Amino acid sequence: MAKKILILCCGYPYSTDTGFGYHVSKELERMKLPANVDLMEVGFSACMIPHIMQEQDKLIIIDIFNTEDAPGTVVRLLTEEVPLTISDGKSDAAKVHLMDTLDQLKLTGDCPETIFIGVKPVDGRTEGEQLTPEVQSKVPIIIEMIKQEISS
Repeated sequence: MAKKILILCCGYPYSTDTGFGYHVSKELERMKLPANVDLMEVGFSACMIPHIMQEQDKLIIIDIFNTEDAPGTVVRLLTEEVPLTISDGKSDAAKVHLMDTLDQLKLTGDCPETIFIGVKPVDGRTEGEQLTPEVQSKVPIIIEMIKQEISS
């Protein structure tokens, strides 16, 4: 039996690169995903669906990540590697809440294998519906990484 996989695409589509997950979800919607794979575009509310997360064998979470890497860098992170701050050093509340939800699922033994895939943003502050060109160019790379995660 194939693993139940959920792709969670996070982000706010009206703040330039912060909408990265949203834009990836729109590309994934155009594809035929395997029957064992579900897709959800969740904005900043990924933490609100623990009952759905716990039913999965694997979570693939797509978002921006404020790592120490150069802007535009593609990243694949394990749970313990996810940075919980935004560019000015303040907490990324959406990620803090998501990580708390995952921690609660671990306590009950219901946390699926979880991997985070995304990009370091170039601009997450400017209002706009388009990704920066540098981040937009990473969408096909992320799609290929998702395909690899699904098939592994």
